[in-house]
Amino acid sequence: MKLANRFLEEDKLRYWIDHPYCVLCKSNQNCSLHHINGCKEDYHRSIYNSSMLCYEHHKYADGHNTNSPQSRAFRKMLLQITCNRIKQIGRIDNKYDKAFLASLIGMGIN
Repeated sequence: MKLANRFLEEDKLRYWIDHPYCVLCKSNQNCSLHHINGCKEDYHRSIYNSSMLCYEHHKYADGHNTNSPQSRAFRKMLLQITCNRIKQIGRIDNKYDKAFLASLIGMGIN
C-alpha cells in the first residue's frame, strides 16, 4: 500500500522539528502529525493540514472527521494553531499549501 498523501519531509522538519510535543496538552510522548482535514485530496499533504498530537489526542482528533458543528469547530481550532505556528516560523508555500489554503476560504482562517 502506497501512502500517497504524507507530508513532505522538508516541511515536517521546517515546521515541527523544534516543536515535538502535542499542541493540545504539551506532552512529548508518542507524538505524531495528524491530518486535520483528512488526506483524501492530494493538496491535503500541505503542512498547513497538520497538527502535532500525542497518541491520545490523535485518537480523539480522528473521531472528529465528521461534518458536525463540533467536529468543524475542533478542526478549525487545530488549523488556527497550525497557521499561527507557521506564521511564527515563516512561510514557504508550495503547490500543496496554495491549494489547501484556497480550500479553507469561508472557514475564517488566514
